[in-house]
Amino acid sequence: MVKTKPFIILSNVSANYGEVEALKNLSLEIPSQRITVLIGPSGCGKSTTLRCLNGLVKPSAGTISYEDQAIKGLSETALRRKMGYVIQSVGLMPHLSVEENIDLVPKLLGYPRSSRRERVERLLNLVRLDPAVYLKKYPHELSGGEAQRIGVARALGGDPPLLLMDEPFGAVDPLVREQLQGEFIRIHRKLKKTVIFVTHDIDEALRLADYLVVMNAGEVVQAAEPEKILAEPKNEFVDKFLGPNRALKRLTLFTADRWMEEALIGKETFTKEYPGCYWETDQEGHPLRASGWVEGRFIEREIDTDAHTVQKYSSLRECISKILTLGLPATAVVDERGVLCGEVRFATIQKVSRS
Repeated sequence: MVKTKPFIILSNVSANYGEVEALKNLSLEIPSQRITVLIGPSGCGKSTTLRCLNGLVKPSAGTISYEDQAIKGLSETALRRKMGYVIQSVGLMPHLSVEENIDLVPKLLGYPRSSRRERVERLLNLVRLDPAVYLKKYPHELSGGEAQRIGVARALGGDPPLLLMDEPFGAVDPLVREQLQGEFIRIHRKLKKTVIFVTHDIDEALRLADYLVVMNAGEVVQAAEPEKILAEPKNEFVDKFLGPNRALKRLTLFTADRWMEEALIGKETFTKEYPGCYWETDQEGHPLRASGWVEGRFIEREIDTDAHTVQKYSSLRECISKILTLGLPATAVVDERGVLCGEVRFATIQKVSRS
């Protein structure tokens, strides 16, 4: 991870709920324009840390310094309006349409009415929901995945420099959750917001985090880049929390777009030495069939775009799953239209896992 200046600095912060000490002398630097993930068992202080940052919980000791000039010195109310907040239950206003939910903060901030509709439409396109279909819908008409996308769009409504996300994908099924994680990586790379993301799921944490903070009993146990924590757990608690299959978990750190190679379309030449696939596509570029050599055997498979391909922001762990499902030497990487844009090879993943 390329180091950036701190966005927020917490110094010796403690917080209590009655007799319960939720945070104990916690010190932490949140890097700017990165996704910082807080993870730990229930009751470790993850969500309390978020609530201290937006003023919902008052620390009993210590200081929180907002280093970013966009939020430095703001009142509590103004500060909260500069922070997008996404929670597990989404929290959309049930009596407001999708458009009205996303427009809440821009309206509060006094954005010109003429520009607000355009902004709402732009945010819906960003989360890949068609404005013509979703603008006038109400929360009860949305699926869980759609509601979470709207929740992200609403959090971005006022163009905040900081996003606080408290287990935002925890209530959706695993397949939708995986898709939302990939979409969020795409959005973050485009907008480069500072994000603080709370989760209890280690696989989600490793996939999303640029900077990983492992917490326990109100304290920071270890804070570093995910790859470093995987390679060098600080103590037995971190080691057990990471769980088994460490090499496989490491593959969640890398996305397909950073390791994909050119996809060869056509079947003119078959060579046993070629480490990838030969692809057949339709006129629009959607993959239909793939073939290749595996351990001296020529293999050919029909391709179902939904079931057998990955997106650019899918993890290498997902890539290896698709490769093993079809028994091919590579998996197809497609864009949002399902058009073939490259392949990730089994040989490449082997090299990554050994490095």
